[in-house]
Amino acid sequence: MKITNACRILLAACVFRANMITGSSEVIGCFPRGRNVGNRHYARQADSPKDSADPPPQGTAESRAKKKLRALWKSGDLFHVSTRYPRRGDTPRVDRLAGILTRGLVAPAQCRDGSVRSDLHIVMTGSRVPYDSLVFLHRFGSRSHIYTICEPGRFAVFVDPAIPVLTPKAMGSNWALLCQDEVYVPDRVALENLIGIAVHPSDADSVMSELLAELRCGEVPLYDYDGNVLWPPG
Repeated sequence: MKITNACRILLAACVFRANMITGSSEVIGCFPRGRNVGNRHYARQADSPKDSADPPPQGTAESRAKKKLRALWKSGDLFHVSTRYPRRGDTPRVDRLAGILTRGLVAPAQCRDGSVRSDLHIVMTGSRVPYDSLVFLHRFGSRSHIYTICEPGRFAVFVDPAIPVLTPKAMGSNWALLCQDEVYVPDRVALENLIGIAVHPSDADSVMSELLAELRCGEVPLYDYDGNVLWPPG
């Protein structure tokens, strides 16, 4: 798909309509701001590794992950949104969340095995930066609410807001802006720069049971979309 000025206008109209559907700018994720939802702390699974009687000086995976805990959806937050499994029928069924917890966020051009693919098929010409060489992030602000819509199967990856990013202005005059709050990182975002994962509440049990080892290894906190901590346990 070659993106033209007409496409940009159409995309802008779609975003405006989606904002109208979303309603109040006070909506964050899938809940209105201020709604109280009880914290759901998950106990450590019976088959998960136990802390030793004498933990190492640097602490346990849980204690290190606790140092990363923070409030979500704050102004300036960097996040990437995806679905756990691809939605395109011609794409292999790859567990994207498992891959991210193993190697970080990787641009498609940097993934030789083809396991990192977008659900969109976009071909851009006239840009000096290859489209598939970038990791696309959102920088949370007043225009970001449409990108925090919460539904089963979707998740958000929060990235250290201190990492350097490229802005649309840096991409040149021929760059096509698809999201109103997008910024970019060339090639990859390393696993150590991931500071949280947020999932739909209905996905919490499956993620905890299937990916607890990866969460512990990466020391990445898990939340639901309303910001309740699911792991590490309290």
